[in-house]
Amino acid sequence: MTTAQFWKQQEFSYLVTFSFNRGPKLDALRGAAKELFQQTRSSLLTAKTQQLPALREQLRLLERTHNLDLLTLTPGPAAFHVTASPISKLENNVEAIQKIASILQRSVIQQYHWMCGPVYRDALAFYNVQNELTNVLNICFSCDQMVTAGGQQIEADASTYKALRACLVQLGHPIAEEER
Repeated sequence: MTTAQFWKQQEFSYLVTFSFNRGPKLDALRGAAKELFQQTRSSLLTAKTQQLPALREQLRLLERTHNLDLLTLTPGPAAFHVTASPISKLENNVEAIQKIASILQRSVIQQYHWMCGPVYRDALAFYNVQNELTNVLNICFSCDQMVTAGGQQIEADASTYKALRACLVQLGHPIAEEER
């Protein structure tokens, strides 16, 4: 599915742009997970035999915490990524929505296929008039990839990423130079 096809399917009252997987929230989460991981590893050295399975399971869970940057904005039903921060709320009829619409409706002519895995740090979350989340478009500007809340890959032209990045920066997204 292309971004133009995705956009045409969206029926929404407003959208909220989110930034996640970056900044002080991510740093604090990683620091806490690392500290707890080290404490749990140390506990393995002195633990009684019956405690070992629970400690090993805790270590496995903590190892997955190190991969939080691989998650999307909504890693589960009605759950937002713990580092997510809303940046802007845009009603369906505002100029910024029209700008996003024109960006996402570009034809896919040139695509880059980078040799890295996506780290989604920005998202567009679509809401209906009942304030229910209806869909999410997760965006990785480092490797030019997009995926929906349901995991469907969305194809976009290379120019779409550049224009969308500029639009989100203008809205207040803290997209670092190394993510561009």
